Amino acid sequence: MADCFIDGLSLLSQRLSEGVIEKEILFLDELLRWNQQINLTSIRNRNEAIEKHLLDSLLLLPHIKGAKRLLDIGSGGGLPGIPLAIAEPSLQVVSVDSVGKKINFQKHIKRLLKLNNLSVIQSRIENLLQINPVQEKYDLVVSRAFSSLDTFIPYADQWLKPGGRLLAMKGPEGSEELAAASEVMVQYGFSDQVISTYALPFSHAERQLICLTR
Repeated sequence: MADCFIDGLSLLSQRLSEGVIEKEILFLDELLRWNQQINLTSIRNRNEAIEKHLLDSLLLLPHIKGAKRLLDIGSGGGLPGIPLAIAEPSLQVVSVDSVGKKINFQKHIKRLLKLNNLSVIQSRIENLLQINPVQEKYDLVVSRAFSSLDTFIPYADQWLKPGGRLLAMKGPEGSEELAAASEVMVQYGFSDQVISTYALPFSHAERQLICLTR
C-alpha cells in the first residue's frame, strides 16, 4: 500500500474502499514495471506517478457521477480511463489509443484486475468508426494531454450523446485553449462551458478541467 496515495486522496477529499485502493496501486506499479522495458510514461518516480497519474485521473470522479459510458481518447497507458474504471465498476469505459505497446499494456491490466467494465481498442480516433460502425454514443468523452481543444472537439463530438459532455484535462494553458477554440465550440453547438482550476496535492502543480456540454 502507498501511504502517499492515501494521503493524497484525503487532501483531495476523495474516498475509496481498501479493495479499490489496492487495485489502483497495483495498476500503477505495473505501469512503472512495464515502463522499464517500453516507454509508457516519462515519470519513473513512484510517488510522482501516484500524484500526477493516479490522483490527477481520480480528480474526475465528481464529474462522472451518473454517467454510464465513457470514451477515453488517446489514453496512452490507460489514463484516466483505467483508474476511473477501477474506482467506478458500474461505469463502462472504452479506452482508445493508436500505439500497440500501450494497448497491450492496457489489455494486460484488464486481465490482471478482471476489469469487465473496460474495453480496450487500438485505433486512431479518426479511424474508430471503421472498427465501431454502429457508432455507439457516450455520456462522456474524455482526453488527457491528447491534443489541442480545437482538434479534440471535432473528433469527440460524433461519439457524444445528446446532452453529453466533453471533458478535456489540461495544464495551466487550458483557459487559453478554451478561448482559442471559441469558433469551433459554436460550430459544434457547445454553448455551455465550465473550466475548473485545481492544484495537485503535493507538487501544487496547476491543472484545469474544461467541461463542454452541447
